[in-house]
Amino acid sequence: MRKLLLALLCVALALSLCACGFGRAPAQAVSGLQVSQGVYAWFLNDARVHAETYGLAPGDEAAAAAYAETQCRRLAALDHYIKAQKISVRVDLKSDAASRTEGEWALFRTHYLERGVEKPDLTRIHTFEAQKKQLALTLFGPGGKKELSEQVLRASFVKLYVGFKAFEGALTARSETGESVPLDNKAQKALLEQFKRMAARANGGIGLDELYAEYCETQGLIVTAPLGVSLMKEGDPMYDEGFFAQVAALAPGSTGVIRTAGSLYLLQRVAIDKSDDDVFEAYRDEVLWHEKLPDVEAFVAKL
Repeated sequence: MRKLLLALLCVALALSLCACGFGRAPAQAVSGLQVSQGVYAWFLNDARVHAETYGLAPGDEAAAAAYAETQCRRLAALDHYIKAQKISVRVDLKSDAASRTEGEWALFRTHYLERGVEKPDLTRIHTFEAQKKQLALTLFGPGGKKELSEQVLRASFVKLYVGFKAFEGALTARSETGESVPLDNKAQKALLEQFKRMAARANGGIGLDELYAEYCETQGLIVTAPLGVSLMKEGDPMYDEGFFAQVAALAPGSTGVIRTAGSLYLLQRVAIDKSDDDVFEAYRDEVLWHEKLPDVEAFVAKL
């Protein structure tokens, strides 16, 4: 669900950035497979919105059109290859593609229809992404012709992610009308000093869960569960910009105070290089895709 929400946020931003029409083009036949006008229109909009990401000059319609046509050819070629090689796309990848399609269509149906993008077109786009992920797993996953070693994957896992336990103190309060308002400077300073004292105690050997229980008691809150370990990678939109760098700056096992726009966090970095296998396994595919999706893109470009 978290991944889906993040994806929808990205889609909303992309749609808001591009006020121009999607554009139209004749359906293309590649490897015997028709690519619809709607799929072309989706790729054209993508090129317009993310021109610099793709090395295109912003506003260069000819370059955007060429990019869209190339992506249509690659989509068709990969679909043909997947079927010819009898590669089965994993059920969870299919489900994720379907969920993304349903979520986007529910929110942006009118916007898409006005620009010639139908629901099956969205399905094709997200299926394309699922097929690329499956090809990476087939080529570089367990039993693949170019299987990526456990050692390489674990090393990449440790570089990509930081682990931490934390609890939050709000720098805001509710007004009489129910609005969220910043604490005054005196209250913010008092909370910061309280968190600094707790950080010092944590670094002196007091457990973070014990400090959390004490803090909850001062706030009239009830502890319902122990603090869990969270993992994040750089650029995670669920966290404020700079959050990753502040966590990464802490030595594993040490505790510090991190301040964001509206909160303070008492945060203890957790070493993940010796994580339980279950933790690593939960992120194995994401790590493999980070390492090998660029190779898959190059492979698809040659089909």
